[in-house]
Amino acid sequence: MANLKNEITILGSGTSTGIPMLGCQCSVCQSQEVKNRRLRTSILIKTKKDMHILIDTSVDLRTQFLNNNITRVDMAFITHDHADHCHGIDDLRPLCFGPPATSIPIFTHQQCAKSLALKFPYIFKAHELFNKERPPLGGGIPKLTLHTVDISSKIKYLGEEFEFLLLEHGYTKTLGIIHENFAYIIDCHEISDAQIDRLREKELDLLIIDCVTDQEHKTHLSRDKAFGYIERISPKKAGLIHMNHNLEHEKLLQDAQDHFSFPVFPVFDTQHITY
Repeated sequence: MANLKNEITILGSGTSTGIPMLGCQCSVCQSQEVKNRRLRTSILIKTKKDMHILIDTSVDLRTQFLNNNITRVDMAFITHDHADHCHGIDDLRPLCFGPPATSIPIFTHQQCAKSLALKFPYIFKAHELFNKERPPLGGGIPKLTLHTVDISSKIKYLGEEFEFLLLEHGYTKTLGIIHENFAYIIDCHEISDAQIDRLREKELDLLIIDCVTDQEHKTHLSRDKAFGYIERISPKKAGLIHMNHNLEHEKLLQDAQDHFSFPVFPVFDTQHITY
């Protein structure tokens, strides 16, 4: 039976260090509030057609899957090649074992695909490393297939349709993802006017957007910058993600409630959001 809505599980909501950050004695890192404890950013979408779509294989992926009882992934996107977003990719390996044994497709943009093949040659260049005379030994290789998306085109896979944006993130690019009336915009320091117009025209039910700190940042959106983009995109509701330890959950929630007349909130690990 089809679900009435798509459901997102927030697997992780934190920046690259995670919260608490090792060795930090600040009030957020020492907080006992569970919503201030943030694993590295990643989400899972369970669609109305019961497809399980992972966005990013964070370095905390195994823990995130255990915390949320996730035992299946039908496809995955990698937004970019920074360690906190892709270095948990080997944790997909047990989900390929079966029975029946299965292969998980990984979708990303061209620059990131090249980088992933270099970072994980045992997965994506196995044909160059192994042969009959030199077979793989040990625990096996994740059965993953790497696919490059055309940023200017839609793709349809497993009955689900996706559109993309290519976002500026320091010296690299990040894949923005649109599924139905949901947009996922993380790890960027700006969104172009054309991209804002495109997102606004979507009349989004849900926007999840980068919000790393309360200060200016060279590669991420600050709270004020994220608030400005949310105002311009004008979704029905918006979640803030990828927060560092400068952003305490309840304080950020209050700031958002004071600023907006529609629901805007910091997401938290294990949270479920529908669209």
